[in-house]
Amino acid sequence: MRRSFPLVVVAGALIFSACGSDESDSSSTTAAAPTTTAAAATTVPATTVPATTVPVDPDACFDAAAEVDLADYPEGETPPAIRPCELPTELVVTVIRPGTGHEAASGDTLIMDYTGIRSIDGTRFDDSYSRGTPFDFALGTGRVIAGWDQGFIGAQTGSLIRLDIPAELAYGDTPRGDVIQPGDPLTFLVEVRAAVKKTTEADAPLDLVVDTSTGATEVTTKDEVVGDGPVAQAGQVAVVHVMLVRGDNRVVLVETWSAGDAVQIPLEPNGPSLPGLVQGIEGATVGSLRVITMPPSLAFGPEGDAGLGLPGDVDVIAVVEVMGVFGTPTGESLASMGTIPATTAG
Repeated sequence: MRRSFPLVVVAGALIFSACGSDESDSSSTTAAAPTTTAAAATTVPATTVPATTVPVDPDACFDAAAEVDLADYPEGETPPAIRPCELPTELVVTVIRPGTGHEAASGDTLIMDYTGIRSIDGTRFDDSYSRGTPFDFALGTGRVIAGWDQGFIGAQTGSLIRLDIPAELAYGDTPRGDVIQPGDPLTFLVEVRAAVKKTTEADAPLDLVVDTSTGATEVTTKDEVVGDGPVAQAGQVAVVHVMLVRGDNRVVLVETWSAGDAVQIPLEPNGPSLPGLVQGIEGATVGSLRVITMPPSLAFGPEGDAGLGLPGDVDVIAVVEVMGVFGTPTGESLASMGTIPATTAG
């Protein structure tokens, strides 16, 4: 017999890397961390990237009125950031490459990589690429400069966006480190890795109907919804909402929608997350709602997890909403590794 998940949520810790929390490390970026009040933005993080001039050709500039040539922005490469041909006197948002899915609104979480330069001469003052970690923040909450809070409204997962920001929407007359001077307009080139909608318990798919599972020996997957975004591949990081359910009685152990915090899952065979969850996410498209059934050997094993209320040797069902993926694929499918078998249910 098939029935809906009972609404029995047990608090517990999962092996996830959370994103979108207010406790995110705001010291890792020069431009994104300060509040929208320029006068308050006086602390320069220790990790400020040394200034270099971009581009090498000082005569190169970006004309916002001209048609964008996507050949200048190949996917998989750090997009070039060059100064604008005309300094911005108002916020100029240029969507160089459109994304897919949800359009970001105030309160949503954005995960992004970016490069920031002085608009006047192209001097780079910060970027996330050199740190190897995307930056995430809650849109419209004052954690970032006003040009970001305003400019990323409507941003979608996978988009490449250029923001040319006048000084009054950046740091105003307050200097910032050794590069940003009083009255400087700023330019950012941003790759949106994920636009994660703000969620509540009502968004959790608690009414989804699934079969019980006992004695599973391999990972199986079933897509309840198929997304239209890129495919999650081994070696990348998937941004997801997750619900874990006991396979034998369909009791919900934990879910992430209620807290509004999507999680980042590295799709690595020896990474920090459940092997069955990692394998089951591989191959899902962004926007999908996927049901993943895992045997104990690829979930919590013979010990189970007392904190979750999960006994040992119990199958686990994960319901996963894929919000975005980023990073470089390894080209080797996790399902091809002998220790992690997989099949796909219809």
